[in-house]
Order: sequence, then C-alpha cells, then structure tokens
Amino acid sequence: MKKLYDLFNIKYQDNLGLSGLTDESFSILVSSWFHNYNKSILIVTPTIQDANNLLNIISNISNDVLFFPMDDFLTSEAISISPDLMVTRLETLNELINNNKKIVITHMNGYLRYLPSKKIYKDNVLNLKVGMEIDPKNLIENLYNLGYKRESIVTKTGSVGVRGFIIDVFPVSSSHPIRIEFFGDEIDSIREFDEENQKSIKEIKEITIYPYTEFLLNNYDNINEEERKNKYLPKYLNEVSNITDYLDNPITIVKDFTFLKNNFQKMLDEINSYKQSDNKYTGNYMYSLDTLDINKVVHYLSIDNLIPDHDFKELIDFHIKKSPKFHENIDIINSYLKESYSISKQIIICLKDYQIKNF
Repeated sequence: MKKLYDLFNIKYQDNLGLSGLTDESFSILVSSWFHNYNKSILIVTPTIQDANNLLNIISNISNDVLFFPMDDFLTSEAISISPDLMVTRLETLNELINNNKKIVITHMNGYLRYLPSKKIYKDNVLNLKVGMEIDPKNLIENLYNLGYKRESIVTKTGSVGVRGFIIDVFPVSSSHPIRIEFFGDEIDSIREFDEENQKSIKEIKEITIYPYTEFLLNNYDNINEEERKNKYLPKYLNEVSNITDYLDNPITIVKDFTFLKNNFQKMLDEINSYKQSDNKYTGNYMYSLDTLDINKVVHYLSIDNLIPDHDFKELIDFHIKKSPKFHENIDIINSYLKESYSISKQIIICLKDYQIKNF
C-alpha cells in the first residue's frame, strides 16, 4: 500500500478542500491519513447510500472501518427504528468506548443524533463474573434500563428471560445467549446456550453485557417508558453528545457539504410537518447542522468544487477519472495500458496473488 499512499502525500489540515477524486482514490487518501496520523477519522456523508458506498470501498483497504447508520427522520419517529441499524450503531459505540483508533463512516442523520456521553455509556456496561455478588432483582432492573426486553424464551438479541434464580440474556455482540444462575445473591454459574434448543454450549467465567439502547442516563428513577427515546436525552442529561465525542478529536471529513445542507433543509420541512401530530413534544429531535463547523473539517467535493460563501484554506484538485471497466479482458487492459504509457502516465497495477503470474 505504501506506493499508493505515496501518490496521496497530502498533509492534513482544517478547512482543506479535495476535488477531482473518485470514491476509490478518496478511500486511499483516507487510509493513508489513518496510517500516518495518530487520529481516528470520521467521515460524514449526505445520505446513508453514500455512507454505505464508502464503507464497502474503504473496507477493502482497511480492517479498522466502522459504520454508524441511522434511519431517516420519519421512519425513526412515526414508524420504528430499524433494529439492525441500531445494533450496528451499538457495535460501533462498543468499539469506540475502548479508545480504539478507527475510521467511522456516518451520514447526516447519524451525525446529528443525540447520544449520551462516552463516560455514561461506559458506566452502563455490565461486567459479570462467577462468584460476584449482585441482587438478581437489581440485575434485572439494570438490564431493562439497558434496553433489554423481557421474553418468556430468549432467542434473539436484546431479550431477557427470568425463571426463578436463573436469568437468560442475549447480549449485543454475542453469538449466543447467556444463562446466569444464582445462589442467593451470588452468581453461581454463567453458561452460553443454544438459542434454538436452549441447551448449554459451554461454561464461561465472565461476560460483558453492553447496552441495547442509546438512551442511557446516570439515574433511571421515575422515567416514563414513553420518554425512553433519544430525543428526550437533553431533558434528563445536563450534556448530550454525538458520535464525534466518542472519537476523541478525530479528523472529520464531510462529503459534499452543499448537498448535505440541502438534505438537512428537507428534513427540517419533514420535522415541521410532523410536529403537527406530535404537538405534546416541544423540544428538538436532534442537533442542528450549525453544530458542524465547516471551517474545522476537510471537505471532499465529489459533485461541485465550490461551497457558496466559503473560502478554503487550500483547495486541491486531483483531476482523477475513473478507468473503464475491463471485465478481465486482457486485450482491452493491454490496449489501455499502452495508450496510457504513450502519454507518460504513471501506471500502478494492483492484483490479487493468484492474478500476478497470469498477468
């Protein structure tokens, strides 16, 4: 990869504009910065489709890529939040609370989402060990506060079941549910079991149970069940965060800010329309886009190389174009290489191991 990184020997700085890149070449630049700087990188795109596309490309280059997706506004408020997207967000937060250096890709809705502080999130992680003393009733209450829902039989992530002195729970990021058996207030055993036949797989000494919700507080006393949504976090917390705070001063890159800003205005129109049916709620649903300081981020411009009324500290145009699709036709590849070589283009060929000999 060093050869590719050398082609993008661009120094990171705030308010830098990058144009004339393909998503593939942009991904190499991101990977080179991640390799060269001791910082996490946050990429904010206008839409979840843009974020997904970059995720797929950068994942081919780096193993340190995480995704923080969020439903669109009307889906999350008027219908229901996607459990799959929620689990993906939680798995990303679980990685970040351990201070791991990562590349995180999100989009406008994910960036603007209210989150508890990193400290509160870490404080709500449960670590259980065999021999540990804890009141089973308190543990059950803690699991409810962490978003786990009571079921008669535990078969899916986020569920908890209680049978006498046995608590079954299916934690986030676990392959199988966990059975915790008590002797009084002492954890007597912890076993992993099969969700299909409910039979034990193996005994384990300890388990970490991460939250199954992003609605996390210091104190859960007298919280109305209907208000356990992230839009209410500012009501119960003195300070709320967003995904940036989990990354500890990352390099932030915004793709196509003008497009993103237009999408935000469309969402505001949706919110104003929705408020007519949600007239009991008077607060905001998420952060304003004004919280994003466009003078302190890097701008990746794939649609237009201008942002109205904005001056970049430096604007670099790479003049990179996509190569044609070859469909592994060697004759077409050779013809393209000869033509490129004849006009003094530098050529770098990236192949899989099995392709090198044939090529």
